[in-house]
Amino acid sequence: MSTFKEYAKRAKERLKSGFWEQAHDSIRTERQVAATLGLDACKVGEESRRMLERQIYDYDGFCEEQQFYAKVVEILESDELISNPIMRLADREYMDKLTPSERQTYLSKLASKYRAAVDRYRSLKK
Repeated sequence: MSTFKEYAKRAKERLKSGFWEQAHDSIRTERQVAATLGLDACKVGEESRRMLERQIYDYDGFCEEQQFYAKVVEILESDELISNPIMRLADREYMDKLTPSERQTYLSKLASKYRAAVDRYRSLKK
């Protein structure tokens, strides 16, 4: 199936399932909760919109990013002292197949994603 047909099919499913109403209600609720917690409601709303755009235009990347972010949050909120969070996030089977230079590149990209996730976590907790 062509990419255009896939996009059209997903758009139709979103319309039928009430996705947009749920998304609108979710953003409004998140902004209200943020305001009651003393967080910046505009930042929370913008973050929600960015996530919604990612979910629509890059669904596979969105799901992968959400899983990665959930792992980072789990690491940050755990009571356990974690000395090397990057290695906890790394796919060891994949790393075993890489050359040393490819492994270094992989770990650098993973560290960058980790820093971005930590920054996102901290900005939402403010």
